[in-house]
Amino acid sequence: MGASASQFSRVPASERPAPSGVQDLCVAGEALIDFLPRETKDGDPAYMPKAGGSPFNVCIAARRLGLPTHFFSGISTDLFGEDLYNHLGREKVDLSLVQRVAKPTTLAFVSNTPGADVKYAFFKENAADRSLTREASASAMEGRSFGAVHMSLGAVTLEDQQMAEAFAELFSAAQRRGAFTSFDPNIRGPMIAGGAEAYRAKVEEFMGLVDLAKSSDADIEFLYGEGAKLEEVAEKWLELGARLVVVTKGPEGAVAFYRPADGGATVSVSAVPPTKQPDTIDASGKAAPVVDTVGAGDTCMGGLLFGLMGGGGATSLAAQMAGGAAWDGAAAARLTEILRSAVAGAAINCSRPGADPPTSDEVAGALAALASA
Repeated sequence: MGASASQFSRVPASERPAPSGVQDLCVAGEALIDFLPRETKDGDPAYMPKAGGSPFNVCIAARRLGLPTHFFSGISTDLFGEDLYNHLGREKVDLSLVQRVAKPTTLAFVSNTPGADVKYAFFKENAADRSLTREASASAMEGRSFGAVHMSLGAVTLEDQQMAEAFAELFSAAQRRGAFTSFDPNIRGPMIAGGAEAYRAKVEEFMGLVDLAKSSDADIEFLYGEGAKLEEVAEKWLELGARLVVVTKGPEGAVAFYRPADGGATVSVSAVPPTKQPDTIDASGKAAPVVDTVGAGDTCMGGLLFGLMGGGGATSLAAQMAGGAAWDGAAAARLTEILRSAVAGAAINCSRPGADPPTSDEVAGALAALASA
């Protein structure tokens, strides 16, 4: 079957059971090595290897916060793949869905110029993390129950038909088993061969299987052009099927859009980082310089999933995400809390090199310190 619009059709509400109620999270997508720009002690340019990839980072972010997390991907048997696999193991991520593949690991060289968006150069041909299939996705869901299934793109895109089919099968099966689905298009412009307009159509088709759509403002600009209004894009994605749309805006925080219980106009809530630019905060809640922004959006994503799934014993919004429950006043208030914590976690990540998400204790401690300051 080709990656067509009909393939991405939403699972009918009549075929979706009640939310599973479990907190297990499945994260699917790429796993790669980021090479981060650094200087030697003599001042010469150098690169530091760091385990990464958006879904890999989201997986670790959610696990550190306390969610039981499972990673679904192909990971190479080469030396970089060994590092990735062992890293996940040290983080206590469930690896039973990982497929070890005798293909190379994707490598991403990062350019992090102050005041500019992070840029990447990928080496990804025939890589292990492009080996998922529809059959593998169906097998991964068989006999398992998750509260949510998340997928981020990046070096892997919806232009890869085999991977698009695998992700569509994964999301469809997840929704039929009581999970809500979460998607981040995570645009890497140089990876999009067919141009923004054609890729926008693919993303909009895929929204038919998405309950939570998270995107950056930069990604929306790529897809819809400079000056695109976030609320109009969010409204479109909600019309296509999403129950919640969250847009991250770098140092300005994040905004979430949903349709209220009374069926009126789309409503938004927002959260700003607890920082004073150009600083961010560290895990103690104190001002700290921004080391880099790699993994900030992924840390925010992990925080969103943790909160929406009721991590830490807090109120879950799974009924709104997977069960069709209305966004009433209580749900909106809880969403604001979740967004605030997720943005704070991303701010802490920015005080560290590479993607290094905080724990739930670190986020709670930083927020408590700021509240008492």
